Amino acid sequence: MPHARILLVDDDPNLLELVEGILSKHGHEIVTTGSGLRGAQLIRQQPFDLAVVDLILPDLNGLELAREALKQPDTVVVVLSGTTSVETALQAMRMGIYDYVPKPFQVEELEHTLLRAIEKSQLNQENKRLKSQLEGDRVGPSLVGRSAVWQNLMALIKRVAPSPSTVLITGPSGTGKELVARAIHQQSPRAHKPFVAIHCGAIPETLLEDELFGHVKGAYTDARTDRPGRLAQAEGGTLFLDEIGTMPLGLQVKLLRVLQEREYTPLGSTRTVKVDLRVVAATNENLVRQVEQRMFREDLYYRLNVIPIQLLAIKEHPEDIPVLVAHFIRKFARELNQPVKQVEPSALRALEAYPWPGNVRELENAIERAMALGSDPDRLMAQDLPAAMAGDIPAVGFPAMGTPSDLPGFLLDLEKRFIVDALQTSGWNKSEAARRLGMARTTMLHRLRALGIPLDAPVPSQEA
Repeated sequence: MPHARILLVDDDPNLLELVEGILSKHGHEIVTTGSGLRGAQLIRQQPFDLAVVDLILPDLNGLELAREALKQPDTVVVVLSGTTSVETALQAMRMGIYDYVPKPFQVEELEHTLLRAIEKSQLNQENKRLKSQLEGDRVGPSLVGRSAVWQNLMALIKRVAPSPSTVLITGPSGTGKELVARAIHQQSPRAHKPFVAIHCGAIPETLLEDELFGHVKGAYTDARTDRPGRLAQAEGGTLFLDEIGTMPLGLQVKLLRVLQEREYTPLGSTRTVKVDLRVVAATNENLVRQVEQRMFREDLYYRLNVIPIQLLAIKEHPEDIPVLVAHFIRKFARELNQPVKQVEPSALRALEAYPWPGNVRELENAIERAMALGSDPDRLMAQDLPAAMAGDIPAVGFPAMGTPSDLPGFLLDLEKRFIVDALQTSGWNKSEAARRLGMARTTMLHRLRALGIPLDAPVPSQEA
């Protein structure tokens, strides 16, 4: 068993000496005190794997001290008591303590109980570490690369993570804004607390406030019980507000209060709730322009934009494409139970030449498709890629594209063709088309308007 840090709180010096002797022979680090108030101070200042607390203390109720210890993320609590009150024992167990040991006790039994409690704490920590790794595998593409852009981003995340300051991540859709937010959280002092994400554009305006702030019983007709919101769920950790630019103005005022006062009021309640969390927001919109157009509050913008992080489109750092391709091939080889394929030079050239309007998300989708549908078990070939990437771009009824000498026009025409092709193949289902392109639905609607593409399927003309 790895060595643990243990806090002993009892006003009996003989008992402290006894318990310290029991645990120190196993190599554990012991901190002792006879004061409940001092014990509470130590618990708030230092991490402990185990807290052994006497119920009867001269300056603080032992149950209050146990409750304080249980607030810590990885501390297991054992209570010692000279009383035989069944109610006290039940109250302690309901609080979540590991065990209740009445005095007098057998030394061997106490030793066994404390060693099992230490093992429980360390097992909880190991499970949490493994869970964090698994969740890290599910959040999307890893932050891999080799370009100067990537190296600068890694250095910035490392500098930003320890700070409690609010972060605003901007950049095109599909560049990994949530992944960067998770990396900031995982490298911060809040890493052992929750990371809670909410997509402000994916939830109807009438429900978004409830999702954020929660409600109390009776707040509205169907509110039959209290329901905590995302703010409460993120207590002690990080709240990630994705697509913050879509948040309604009325909710922006309430979010501003959270950032300024670190408090909020659940729906239907008159009680103010204090909250301790870090806010990381992200958007692919130009918030400065939205402020100018009075679509976003200026005071909220400055509260969010304390530490700005700008992510670039993948076409701005194409040297990362081969690294990402190799990473995704390994990822989907594991998921699909396939061997790791070698990339044919022609396929890699096609991937490097493609403009990637959907950025890293689109690249990941393309590799998953190629791995799932490819005919060669050992090689990823150009013909395994979507037709547009392999060079076989279908005509969709637009005039001929500009030549590469007119690069901006060429890229706009190319983007227009990809979007219309996705709409046509999905029956003009915009959500499905956005998924195929690897972009958010809100981003796709924005591009439809910008490129002059109709929002609904064209009505076929009827010949007389």
